[in-house]
Amino acid sequence: MDEYLLEAKDLSVTLYTERGELRVVDGVSFRLKKRETLGIVGESGCGKSMTANSILRMVPAPGKISGGQIIFKGRDLSTLPERKLRSIRGKEIAMVFQEPMTSLNPLMTCGRQITEALRAHEKTDAKQAKRHALELIRLVGIPMAERIYESTPSGLSGGMRQRIVIAMALCNNPDVLICDEPTTALDVTVQAQILRLIDELKSSFGSAVLFITHDMGVIQQMTDRVMVMYSGQAVEYLQTEELFRKPLHPYTQGLIACIPGKAAVGHDLPVIKGTVPTLYALPKGCLFAPRCPYATKRCRCERPGLYGAGRHLVRCFQYEHKEASNSAADSGS
Repeated sequence: MDEYLLEAKDLSVTLYTERGELRVVDGVSFRLKKRETLGIVGESGCGKSMTANSILRMVPAPGKISGGQIIFKGRDLSTLPERKLRSIRGKEIAMVFQEPMTSLNPLMTCGRQITEALRAHEKTDAKQAKRHALELIRLVGIPMAERIYESTPSGLSGGMRQRIVIAMALCNNPDVLICDEPTTALDVTVQAQILRLIDELKSSFGSAVLFITHDMGVIQQMTDRVMVMYSGQAVEYLQTEELFRKPLHPYTQGLIACIPGKAAVGHDLPVIKGTVPTLYALPKGCLFAPRCPYATKRCRCERPGLYGAGRHLVRCFQYEHKEASNSAADSGS
């Protein structure tokens, strides 16, 4: 049996607009093992969420998957008939979104939403479904499960709503749980609770987790491996421990330097100068070159490939001659 549960191979997503074709995900590759958490990190607009959405072919119009493969249990989800894909969505691969109200009906009771998610994939009667829903509500740490079961999301706090979304995602014991910025809209205390809950439930259910975030602190706390993205491309791919011990790409180094607490006392927090380039006007060479303190003439004229030494891959000419690799999927575990 293949040890990898989910693989993206040279995945590309394109938006087709009146102003032309925009490559929002550009040749991204990664692998996810059972019981592993892979983090995808980068600034807003770098393609993290589009990568996550493409796994279940949920790319919003006017976009579509324009290249590559998404292999799950030996099946290519990018070409799977929609009827078969529906049986996987929510059952074998489930998603927790950034804003819970985008995935919850504010006027329908929480209990009904969980039971409908369950009964969409499992043959069970109403009584059994309710019992399972109540167990899940308790499992995600919500007190007074019976009352919450009968409540609508509009009457709950943001943290409680996110717990209900997690309960829905887990109701069919998914093999892969995709978490797309699941704590961004929550205060720090609730954020910590949700992160701890996801980690505990991963251990309990044995799911693999794909964790999308812009927060390097969350990456350090939650993940086993990391893919750093910039302007739709993977720029570094490695073990989390290695990321914080020896980041190689200048963008990754900048992200880590910007973590609160890294700056010396009495000094301003470092920033990465400039902004992520617009897709309508990408640089000719390396996409990070306009913001990179080490950029050379070559960097401004040519696009680097993804180079690697062992299981650490980096998109930077500085590492061109270190065991070059064409794909992050070649990096192993």
